[in-house]
Amino acid sequence: WRAHKSFGVGGPLSGMLNLATSLAFSILSTRFSTLGVEHSSLRCSRITAESPPVGRLSSLLTDLGSSDWQPLRPRSCLANPCFASSLLTSFSVSEACRRGVYVPFGIGPTAVLASSVIYWSNPIKESLRRTVDLFAVRVGMAVQVLLAWRYCSGRALPLILAGYTAGGACYACGRILTVRGAVLAGHRVHCGVHVFANLGNLLILPYVV
Repeated sequence: WRAHKSFGVGGPLSGMLNLATSLAFSILSTRFSTLGVEHSSLRCSRITAESPPVGRLSSLLTDLGSSDWQPLRPRSCLANPCFASSLLTSFSVSEACRRGVYVPFGIGPTAVLASSVIYWSNPIKESLRRTVDLFAVRVGMAVQVLLAWRYCSGRALPLILAGYTAGGACYACGRILTVRGAVLAGHRVHCGVHVFANLGNLLILPYVV
């Protein structure tokens, strides 16, 4: 395997970091706005009527596991934020090619890129395309973690796990928002799956040994 190199300032890593930062600010802004509305509502209610923390957690878990939702389906796939963000996986593929480690580090991202673009071009909840996309994403992520553990130096594994964990958190938050009727906001937050997962893929490449 090739010795690791550092990313250029204007390379894919810089772009992914900018996207991640923008997404984080967007999520925080939405959250603070929501908190302001909730706080105003709570001031008008009695403290004894507030739901206990356990009840709130139960509600979140129920919404997370709910099947009562439908994907965003605008007239054009270009208006779907998840379609646009699914294209970010091309950075993982191109960077693996540039570093000469497409095999094995670019194969999983290529499969994820293809399945994600095909699904988000016309998302249908109960469809073979969604099943294939979920399978490709889950297997692809598992393989990338194993590759980071086997073929990269020590710092790579925590980096990719951090990226995937952040992506998983975005997936959960996006699903809850969608179930609760905030469909567009839910899909915008879901974009974090594509942003942070690909950031994790990019961060491990300099540590290939």
